[in-house]
Amino acid sequence: MQAVQNLRDGIWNLPSTVTSFLAKEEAVPSANSDDSNNNNNIGSSKSMTNSDDSGTENPDQNSADDIADKIDSDEMVVEEGLALVTTSTSSSLLSNDDSILMERSHAIPYALIKEQWQLVLDQEENVTIPQMETAILKCKDLVLRSRDDSIERKWLVRHLIELRHRLRELQDVDTDPDAEPPETKVILGHHFVTQRNGSAKRKLHCDHCAGIIWNVVQASYVCADCSFVAHHKCIPNVIRICAHVITTERTLPIECICPEIGLAFQKYTCAECGTQLSYNISTTFGCFGVELKAEKLNATVPRLCDYSGLYYCPACHWNDTSIIPARVMNNWDFVPRKVGRASLQQIRLLYDRPLINLEQRNPRLFQLVALKLGVVKGMRQKLTQMRRYLMVCRIADELRLVRENIGDRRHLMQTVDMYSVADLVGVENGTLLDFLRKVLVVFERHIRNCVICSGKAYICEVCNNDEILFPFDETAIACTRCNSISHRSCHARKNRSCLKCRRLRIREQQMRNEILDAANGN
Repeated sequence: MQAVQNLRDGIWNLPSTVTSFLAKEEAVPSANSDDSNNNNNIGSSKSMTNSDDSGTENPDQNSADDIADKIDSDEMVVEEGLALVTTSTSSSLLSNDDSILMERSHAIPYALIKEQWQLVLDQEENVTIPQMETAILKCKDLVLRSRDDSIERKWLVRHLIELRHRLRELQDVDTDPDAEPPETKVILGHHFVTQRNGSAKRKLHCDHCAGIIWNVVQASYVCADCSFVAHHKCIPNVIRICAHVITTERTLPIECICPEIGLAFQKYTCAECGTQLSYNISTTFGCFGVELKAEKLNATVPRLCDYSGLYYCPACHWNDTSIIPARVMNNWDFVPRKVGRASLQQIRLLYDRPLINLEQRNPRLFQLVALKLGVVKGMRQKLTQMRRYLMVCRIADELRLVRENIGDRRHLMQTVDMYSVADLVGVENGTLLDFLRKVLVVFERHIRNCVICSGKAYICEVCNNDEILFPFDETAIACTRCNSISHRSCHARKNRSCLKCRRLRIREQQMRNEILDAANGN
């Protein structure tokens, strides 16, 4: 029985034993291969020394030396040429796939990695005004020598803005000696400010290294534009461009649903930091009729961002979930999906901006979701009609009627077509409908009771009823040419013809006849 128990224990512990054995086996061949390579190198070096010691001249050896010298000189010329091209532009040296990947992942272009183009900002504590002015001139020269539509020019323009911002701060400090130097650090569009202890109400993680930020013992910075948080030691190594800069340049969210390009297109590296990505490699084998697996546990599993379609490492993709604007616009899908940290910051910045022309992008949604989108569109049309009264009303301005009731969402009454992601979410859950109903009640009450607004009402010319009409009334209809208001029933009774437009046409014809008579001398 003891032997059987030992056998069971051995089989149970076999996977860990095999895993360690495979790890050792992988290490041994590499060492052996290194040793063999070293031995080959040693052997070749010995043969070379023996031939040199013999003193015999070999013409083949001399020709090989000449070829090697020529190759070295050619390599130096090529390096000088590459350096010259790098300072001007290197978009032509990049493949189309690489340029597309850099454009989508917002990585630093290859041409600017070896350039000392951000030397000044890296040493911003000891920088002087002359050094900053020299850096600005160098950056301007690089901008002028780069191609108009290249990625390098975009990055250089961003850096030039940062340099000028920093120069202005240094000039202000130099003008006023008593002024304290600015605490803002400008890096890749970020405006980092010191985060005070206790200002964070929840546990924070560094967006660069993904480590926990202990505010009591560690200094940290937060971007005032995109809320990027980082340790003090991680600030010089930040590689993610500010999401505020990206959203400002793009002005529209990504309209394609998960535009995935594949790991092979990314060369199996993280789209942001360049970490090598690979899946766990498992080996299946049988032992005593039992199927066992041995796995490599040192692999970095890629994570797909549903917004950008790129793959990231766990340090750049924390499995955060968010509503994807493209899925809302195309499929009316509000299910949160996993996105990377950079995409999450961009979506948050675009969340309240009215950038989506939904009727132009997907007009069929207004038919498929007519009970929600159709009602919202009708309410917004009423708001745009009420705006004509409220914007010129002195009493409404004194009461701050629009500011108090609609706040920062003035686009709801300025246009009918533009929506934000927050508006579409409100349409789906019904909060936007309730908000618009309350605003309409307040605005309509003011317009009907206000002396200034009610004085601009209309009276139906068909029935001559004393009832005053407004464009937003349910029983009224406005002429698309002259904006006159009449009852819907009266308008239908007159075969949908406007009496005011008819009078205007008759008057215009009379004026033409008078002009012709005057020209003919009649």
